[in-house]
Amino acid sequence: MIERIPQRSEDDCVICVVAMVMGAPYSYEKMLIDSQPYKKTCTDGTSIAWWERYLVDKGFQIQRCLTSSLHLFPATRGVVGILGMDMPHLKRGHLVAVDECGIIDPADNAPDHVSIPEYFRARRAQGVVFQDDFLAVRLKSR
Repeated sequence: MIERIPQRSEDDCVICVVAMVMGAPYSYEKMLIDSQPYKKTCTDGTSIAWWERYLVDKGFQIQRCLTSSLHLFPATRGVVGILGMDMPHLKRGHLVAVDECGIIDPADNAPDHVSIPEYFRARRAQGVVFQDDFLAVRLKSR
């Protein structure tokens, strides 16, 4: 089960989620340092999912899966996920982690875990639009 790492700033959900998905020894502080060499935007200013390259560089297997299949995800042991969403009311995106117990949101005051259906209902009521796919990450044997 993933241990929640809360956000420390308004825009560090990526650092928190990648650290949560990778687990120890990948702490928040390690992710801040390790992420520095990775390019974050294209020349046109659009964001790059740098964490995908980082995960592969660190030996994790990744695969894009349809968000519509996320309800099947909790049955998949040894795999965790990174789910993205657009938050039009805040004019920004957000990432959360997913494990066999549900969604782990690094946002302020979020509970440690929320069931996938409950999280989707609550966020959609806020106008959130989930990305069509999520990143499945196979955990390394420890």
